Amino acid sequence: MHARAQDLLKLRELPELEPPAGVWERVLEGVGARAAALRFRRRFAVAAAVIVAAAAVPLTYVVAMHEVAPRPILSLVPLQPARVAWNEASYAPLVAESARLERLLAEMPPPRRIVVGSTAGTIVGLEDRIAYVDAQLSYAAARDLAPKYRRALWDERVELMNTLVLVRFAQTQGF
Repeated sequence: MHARAQDLLKLRELPELEPPAGVWERVLEGVGARAAALRFRRRFAVAAAVIVAAAAVPLTYVVAMHEVAPRPILSLVPLQPARVAWNEASYAPLVAESARLERLLAEMPPPRRIVVGSTAGTIVGLEDRIAYVDAQLSYAAARDLAPKYRRALWDERVELMNTLVLVRFAQTQGF
């Protein structure tokens, strides 16, 4: 016999051991804690981006009042996030809203060459999160996951896109 076959036979002769009591519960608790921490960090990042975007709107008004020549304001950018009609049976309204927000971003003037570091960080963070959600959406479609999971992903994508539109709008206004 080959040495590898002999090793396999020796392994098969070993007794099966039971894991210590409660080990699987501890593993599941650890997984749940990591997932909860990840959800918290995601929500915190979105909340921070929304706060930055919300702070930019009043600042736009104050700076515009002190300018000699008024600057054109993009009429197509909403100052409040769009509200999507919730439909339990379909996530099509979320897909349509996401496409509308993508068009708004494409129609915005190019960003300024000099950008404040915190603004650039916020934009990059939002774009990375959108890319991550897009990857999850692709996986969900490939695995034919339940519609409620896809709806949740599309909902998160629309929220992120709304925030990105607001931040980019503030950026085009010079903040």
